[in-house]
Amino acid sequence: MNYILDISCLDTYSSGAKQRFLSLYSELIKDNKKKKFIIFYTSFDKIKNILKYPNVNFVKNPINQDNYFKKLLSVLYVFIYIRFKYKNVKSIENFTLPFFNVKNFKSIFTIHDLRKIHFSNFIFTKLAFKIFFKHFLSKSKNIIVVSKSVKNEMFKYFKKLNISVIYNTIETESFKKIRKKEIYQIKKKYKLPDNFILTVGHHEMRKNFLRLIKAIHILKKEHPSIKLILVGQKADETLKIKKLINKLKLSSNIKIFSNLNDFELRCFYRLSKLFVFPSIYEGFGIPILESMASSKPMVLSNLEVFREITENKYVYFDEYDPLSIANKIKYVMKNKKIQKKMVNYGLKRIKYFSIDNQKKNINHFYKRII
Repeated sequence: MNYILDISCLDTYSSGAKQRFLSLYSELIKDNKKKKFIIFYTSFDKIKNILKYPNVNFVKNPINQDNYFKKLLSVLYVFIYIRFKYKNVKSIENFTLPFFNVKNFKSIFTIHDLRKIHFSNFIFTKLAFKIFFKHFLSKSKNIIVVSKSVKNEMFKYFKKLNISVIYNTIETESFKKIRKKEIYQIKKKYKLPDNFILTVGHHEMRKNFLRLIKAIHILKKEHPSIKLILVGQKADETLKIKKLINKLKLSSNIKIFSNLNDFELRCFYRLSKLFVFPSIYEGFGIPILESMASSKPMVLSNLEVFREITENKYVYFDEYDPLSIANKIKYVMKNKKIQKKMVNYGLKRIKYFSIDNQKKNINHFYKRII
């Protein structure tokens, strides 16, 4: 019996969706050796080496999904390929919209957030996205979301959906195994300061880096040597971020790094003094787990999902107010007792999101629905 996973939407860039798939579904495949998994992929060629298991077959989808028209063609290609190539299929799990339903196969859909609806500023655009989502969600009898917050958000817009929450996970041991010598080498390589605040994310509007930069400008008046390291890939706000840094004369205070590998990023976490996550919208927030695994205190946006992950144990700011961001950073940086309390809590809380814990949930899900 075949189980199809269509990850054609995942490209070569790092993302929470890709990290989730590599960690969680790797365990699903390993724990179900008698099941045959077929993985459709596009540009993410390394997947063949990462998930090199005897019960996996890979099918290269020749159509990348870098625009909506090509996405439609890509989805159609997978549908036709499955229709004519495979007969003995138990389930198909899709990780992006749209998708075509194949009759007699169990349909599973994993969704990370509803940002398309959330950021629709016009009534007709929002309505169009709602209709679009509703059409495809109704075709999937089994829906996976990455947090209770996303589940709650979905129920605001759509009713009568069968939704299961399976959290994201990270491999915590890789954060513990880093040697001091290796950390020093990375610090030297990138000329990192002794004390710095870290933030991580692609240069997207929802990551809210512009307000964080304004907060650093506020803090600089009292702390001229304050340092912020921003790690993330270039996106639609890259130019705005650079222009604002120059306008506020913060080029000596804020440094941007892109294209770090996973090991280098873990070292950046370990070298930092505080992690700040200023997003205005997230479906989950893997950097929170990475920060917990790195034994770091955090200052976070006042988002429902951030409070869910951290059980209200950290310090939260008004993500739309640079002064609020600045004040909360200042408060935590001055309070060693609060920092220690957060670090101790984080080391306990991260166990809940361990691979061993979350793989039980994905295994249980597959056994229950199939």
